[in-house]
Amino acid sequence: MDDNKNYNKDNNLQQEEYEDIYSDSTFIERVNTRKKKRKQEKLRRNIIISVIFVLLFGTVAAAALTGLLTNNSIQTQTEKTEESSSLKESSVESSEESEEESSALSFENSMEFKTASDVFSEKVKNELEKNITSGYVVLYDMTEDKILFQKNGSKKCYPASTTKMLTAIVSSKIIDKDTVITVGDEIELIGEDSSTAGLVKGMKMTFETLIDALLLPSGNDAAYTIAVNSARIYSGDETLSNEEAVKLFVELMNDAAKQIGCKNTHFVTPDGWHDDNHYTTAEDLARIAAYAKTIPLVSNSCKKSYAKWDLIKEESSSPESTSSQLEESSAAEVSDNNEIQDPETGEIDEEEEAYGDTIEWYNSNALLLSDSGMYSEFADGMKTGFTDEAGTSVVASATINGHTLIASVMNGLTLYAKYDDANRLFTEGFKLYGLDYQYG
Repeated sequence: MDDNKNYNKDNNLQQEEYEDIYSDSTFIERVNTRKKKRKQEKLRRNIIISVIFVLLFGTVAAAALTGLLTNNSIQTQTEKTEESSSLKESSVESSEESEEESSALSFENSMEFKTASDVFSEKVKNELEKNITSGYVVLYDMTEDKILFQKNGSKKCYPASTTKMLTAIVSSKIIDKDTVITVGDEIELIGEDSSTAGLVKGMKMTFETLIDALLLPSGNDAAYTIAVNSARIYSGDETLSNEEAVKLFVELMNDAAKQIGCKNTHFVTPDGWHDDNHYTTAEDLARIAAYAKTIPLVSNSCKKSYAKWDLIKEESSSPESTSSQLEESSAAEVSDNNEIQDPETGEIDEEEEAYGDTIEWYNSNALLLSDSGMYSEFADGMKTGFTDEAGTSVVASATINGHTLIASVMNGLTLYAKYDDANRLFTEGFKLYGLDYQYG
């Protein structure tokens, strides 16, 4: 207890002495000065530390930033290199694709073939259904791009020689009309009792002449000459055999049919000689005919009632002439009387048939022949066809005042029934637009 009292007493005395000391103004001033110095030193120290920290951090940050920029630069350069490489590869691929695409034939077709319903009165429609005797029929308005009438239009039928419209379309994309073609032994591929244009091995004619030989007299010999020469020119391979060339050409035909918009067409031959796998529809043939009319060379040939051409007697230097032409020119010469003369022996090859200086044909389409009871001044195409399996057919076209209709009339009952059906369709079709179609 006494010890505590003594402690408190001593403590109070120390406190009193402390208060007495702090009451001394000189001492207080000295203390404040010391505090101020300490604050200044502390501030100076903090500033130095801050500067050192900033310098250290700045160096590290700069290094990090430099590294980051370097990495980004490397990455960007790498990406650019990869991108450049990718672009080069893409460019090469695109170039290859473009080259492939450029080598393929293009058949752009904007026609939609819209189906028009109830365009005819009930009376006219009933009369057409009663009087149209052919098995597969389509009346297409090319100007308005719509189907006006059909009977079994989308059902499979055999095209026979109406096939040759597509043969003309495809070949016209490959061969220029003035190219000189020499008839070769491909004409031996035709079927027995085929319709021919009277072509003879060794004949030389322009492609335009050959198109007339195909479409007017419906020459199967012309079809094979066109197919073989087109395939060799298209492929750039003059060594293709006749069979290989025909196969390639038919592939081009089927590809063209798809591009044109045909929905149920598959061809096996360039001339339409019957094959169960060679088929189409009346609607698809109308599509093919409509496309053919957009090609002047083909359209002009289809509307001719008669054609006469001079045959070419001199050797042609055309780079697009076929190997058969080169073989013929080297192996034989044509004598003054147009017989084939062997250049070594001078003897006449009796197996080769002589031919004159000109060749001529009438069109097999009676709608175009003025002395025919089926003739119409408005008719301007397109192609006839006949086989036992297909029956008799015609894909016809007519134009009045710039308005064009196409009639696909397949599997007619008789040789002239197809023309009756076509004229009936045209008569009623043009009436819809106040146009007077006359025939006979």
